[in-house]
Amino acid sequence: MNRRQIQLLLIVAAFLLPAMVALLLQTRWFHWDPQSTRNRGQLIEPVLALGAEVTTAKVVADGRRWSVLLRVPANCDAGCMRRVALFGRIREAQGKEKDRVQMVAWPGAPGGTDADWTPWQPTPDLAARLALAEGAVILIDPLGNAMMRYGSDVDPTDVRKDLAHLLRWSKLGK
Repeated sequence: MNRRQIQLLLIVAAFLLPAMVALLLQTRWFHWDPQSTRNRGQLIEPVLALGAEVTTAKVVADGRRWSVLLRVPANCDAGCMRRVALFGRIREAQGKEKDRVQMVAWPGAPGGTDADWTPWQPTPDLAARLALAEGAVILIDPLGNAMMRYGSDVDPTDVRKDLAHLLRWSKLGK
């Protein structure tokens, strides 16, 4: 083999070797599954379809906006009010994508909050399926699927970052 043939083989190997390794890692012998993810919330698998009910579909399944659903505690004190106000700023923090986001409060935002909250009250059956603790958050896609859950102690920044990532990569609602 001459020098040109060796160079050609090295170039072909440089392109084929990573593809071969990737295919090998997805076979039944190796099946590599990464342990870490970039999302900060807990992915709901399978997703909960919330758009089946007419009243719910009007609020969270309009086909153009992602919804951040916050379960507001029944007794909302001053600390709770600050937390609701912080969550209300998530929409504004999305910049040019803010029109693709709506804030939904279950059962409704307490008085004195400056953000635009859409009040929502699920049916008892749907509330049982969601099993959302007071102060917890769920992200809902424009098709009305609850897809990511956060605990009641979540930092609003984590929800904002996950939502920004979803808005960047999703074509839903554009």
